[in-house]
Amino acid sequence: MRNSGKQLCYTAVLQPEDYGPVIRCLIIEAPEKEDAEWLKRYVFPGPVSARFLSDQEGKEDPNGRYYTVFPVSGPDIEWTMAYEYDPVRERNADREFSLPGLICTGRVCPAEEAFIRRKPYEKSGIRLEYRDYLPQSYRNRKGVRSTRKGTLPLIIWLHGLGEGGTDTSLPLLGNRVTALAEATVQCYFPDTGAAVLVPQCPTMWMDGDGQGNWDTDDPPKTGGASYYTDALCGLIRKYLQLHPEVDRHRIYIGGCSNGGYMTLQMILKMPGQFAAAFPVCPAYHDAWMTPMRIRKLSKVPMWITAAATDQTVPLRREDGSPAYADALYEKLTAIPESEREKVIYSRLPSVLGYSSTGMPYEYLGHWSWIPVLQDRVAREFDGEEIHLFEWLAEQKINTP
Repeated sequence: MRNSGKQLCYTAVLQPEDYGPVIRCLIIEAPEKEDAEWLKRYVFPGPVSARFLSDQEGKEDPNGRYYTVFPVSGPDIEWTMAYEYDPVRERNADREFSLPGLICTGRVCPAEEAFIRRKPYEKSGIRLEYRDYLPQSYRNRKGVRSTRKGTLPLIIWLHGLGEGGTDTSLPLLGNRVTALAEATVQCYFPDTGAAVLVPQCPTMWMDGDGQGNWDTDDPPKTGGASYYTDALCGLIRKYLQLHPEVDRHRIYIGGCSNGGYMTLQMILKMPGQFAAAFPVCPAYHDAWMTPMRIRKLSKVPMWITAAATDQTVPLRREDGSPAYADALYEKLTAIPESEREKVIYSRLPSVLGYSSTGMPYEYLGHWSWIPVLQDRVAREFDGEEIHLFEWLAEQKINTP
C-alpha cells in the first residue's frame, strides 16, 4: 500500500499550441513498484491518451523507474494550460499545477530551445530582453558564419500586451511564435532559411511612461508615443551590427496587438529599414494616423490581418466609422496606387480552431495571430493562392 503522505516529483514537458503552451506529457519519478501501481490508477483532472513506465526521457520502458502520462489537451481543457492571464499585472504567468500527491520540479519546452537568449540590450536605463533563432547553416561556436555576409533574411516579431516582462519564454510561447522557426514558415526561404528576432519589453509596447500606464481615453491624448521606441530602434541596430549575415534588403517586421502598434512605430522611426511589414490586429488608434504618418507608412509593403469579431481593438465604432485595422487600411488605400507600396488586408470573419474532440471552436476575435502563425492567412493573386509568409519572402528593398 502506497504511503498516502508521499509525493512524487515530475517534470512537465510543454508544447506550444495556438492558444498558449500546454502540458504535452508528465514524466513522473516512480522509483518503487508501488508508485507505478498507484500511478496506473491515478485519476487526472481530464482524459489522458497514454500512460506507461518509461525512462527519464519519457521513452517507454517496461523496466523504467519513471512513469509518463500524455494528457489530452485543447482550448477547452484548462488544467493542461501552462499559462494563465494575470489581470492585475496585465500579462501571462505560469499556472500552478495542482495535482494531489504530485509535485512539479521542472518545466521544459523543447520547441523553444532553438531560440537563444542573448545578453539584454540597455539604453538610457531601459533594458530589453530578447531571443533569436538562426538557421543551422549560420551557426558555429561563435553563433554565426560571418563569411556569408548579407545573405540571411530576418523576421522581427513584436509581442502583445500579455508577453512583457523579463521571462523570455512568454513572447515565444504565449502566441506560439516558435512556429516562425518551423518548416511551415522557413520553407518560404529555401536558400537560407530566415533568422527570427523576438524582443521583449519590461511592460508593454504602448506604455507611455515606463510604468505600465497607457492612455485609455478615446481619442487618446498621448499622440501614440511609446516609452520604448528609441530603445527598440537601438536594439534592432545593435542586432544588425552583431549579425553581418543579415540581408539588409530583406528585413521584415510584424507583431500582434501591442506588437502590431509597435510595428507601425518602427516603420515611422526607422524609414527605409524594412522590406515589408505584417501588423496583426494592430492596436494603433486612428487618431494617431495623421496624413504625414500615413504617407510614411505607405512606403512599406504591408499585409494587415484582423478579425471582424475583435472586441479588444474593434474594427468599427458604434456609429459604423472605421477604427484600428479598418481605419489603417482605408487611409493607406486612399493614397493612389502609383504613390504607395502594396497594401493587403485579410479581414477575417472570425478566428476559428478545433476543440480537444475535434469539433469547431471559436476563439476570441482579437486572437487573429492564430491563423497568421499557422500560415493559414492567404490571398489569391492572378489565380494563384499566396500565403502571407510566402508573400513576405518575396519582398525586397530595391536600391539603385
